[in-house]
Amino acid sequence: MADQSLDQEISAVAEALAGQHKILLTTHIKPDADALGSLLAMHRALTGLGKDSVMYLSDGEGMAPEYRFLRGLDQVLPEPPADYAERALCALDCGNAERIGDGVLLEAATTVINIDHHGDNTRFGDINLVDGSASSTAEIVYRILERMGAGIDEETAEDLYTGILVDSGRFQYSSATPATFRVAAELIDRGVDHARVFRIIYETVPLAKTRLLCRMFARLQLACDGRLAIGVLEQDDFEQAGAEAGMTEGLVDSLRAIEGVEASALIYRRPAREGEEPGAVQYRVSLRSSSEAVNVQALANIMDGGGHRQAAGFSSDKSAGELASFIIGQVSAQLGLD
Repeated sequence: MADQSLDQEISAVAEALAGQHKILLTTHIKPDADALGSLLAMHRALTGLGKDSVMYLSDGEGMAPEYRFLRGLDQVLPEPPADYAERALCALDCGNAERIGDGVLLEAATTVINIDHHGDNTRFGDINLVDGSASSTAEIVYRILERMGAGIDEETAEDLYTGILVDSGRFQYSSATPATFRVAAELIDRGVDHARVFRIIYETVPLAKTRLLCRMFARLQLACDGRLAIGVLEQDDFEQAGAEAGMTEGLVDSLRAIEGVEASALIYRRPAREGEEPGAVQYRVSLRSSSEAVNVQALANIMDGGGHRQAAGFSSDKSAGELASFIIGQVSAQLGLD
């Protein structure tokens, strides 16, 4: 029954998109590979179907440099199009409306289509397609495009493959199901050079990011009998390393890779935005788990964040020390160490 319901939701979204001519595509702030890949693939496919599609990001802060090889990013608008109120809004990979970063778009949209794979999605759309069992939003977008009969060329396939590769944790998370591997194989059949994509993302690391990694490990804190690793990066770490905000991507996974560690957290300062009061500067927290005993999504939800059991995050105006104490307390409780 669940599969039948999901199939109906895919059909509903495919029909809704087919019935719209003017569409505004967006994704979440600080977009990751899944967000960008889904955005670009959907735009290219809709344009190929003759739709008037535009892409917009309310805040591209911290876009990881390793994803800039994706083709079409120069077409993403930094401001909403003048006719945004006339367009259907399609939000990709946004667990809640706040993740879009621009509430006026939701208020003005003729129709809101919400496509996501976060199980804690708030279903904020007029039409919602949320599959918490999918490896990524890119995997869902692939199925929508298939249902619409949209062409998936080599560039579109590369976008989708990149989203799946990264959000499935290089196919190591439990969300990488046999269906995920079948989709990945289909995309490779359509021309994706998977070895090239892997090299660009994981084996072409800027020196500044390596220096940032070293500074993170210099502040390494182990807790919960060595089963939790916490890293902290302050603004001076970015400055001394010559690193930009997006270079935090993947660092939390390096913490989790330490022998004996089952969960990891990276606490890093978000750059201040122009015009903000000093006190408004927040920390972002990235969380990872390789243990069934630690659900980082539940931890993030407490702080109004979200994600998945194995990968989640949130933002906070608390201090780094307060956040570390909170994380230690929550992980200790989940591990039964209290």
